[in-house]
Amino acid sequence: MKRLWFLLLLLAPVLALAPGDPVSLPKVQDSFGKPVDLVATAREGKYLLFWFYPKASSPGCTAQGKRYAELYSEFEKLGVEIFGVSADPAADQCAFIEQMALKGAMLPDRDGTLARLFKVGGFFGFYNRDTILVNPRGRIERIWRNVNAFRDPDTVLAYVRELKR
Repeated sequence: MKRLWFLLLLLAPVLALAPGDPVSLPKVQDSFGKPVDLVATAREGKYLLFWFYPKASSPGCTAQGKRYAELYSEFEKLGVEIFGVSADPAADQCAFIEQMALKGAMLPDRDGTLARLFKVGGFFGFYNRDTILVNPRGRIERIWRNVNAFRDPDTVLAYVRELKR
């Protein structure tokens, strides 16, 4: 079963997901065990930003997470809720949050639910570095695949600013 999950992660990017596609947003728990109702958040008129990353506390993930934290209030003003997603255990994500003073919810996706939903590939339990923006109607707004960890937050913020004009 575990091999099948990894195979699906490898093939996930091949299975097309495009802007405008609806997504069935699940209820999840953040790294601290707090329930997160993604559908309710979208219904509040918010955009949902999921930044998938390979491994908590690794150099690229640290840079990406810190930059999202620095830009958090700007995203918030634009009505964007930010979620960091990895296959890391919740305890590793909690340590990552505290160590880096990250903002936004971190979602441990140990069973690959969100990775499959958004067709995020990866291997050996590490996700590709993909960023997905879901609009308040529960549809894919934009997909960035295999992003640069150092530029991704600024790229996404520029897109959302243009979107909100």
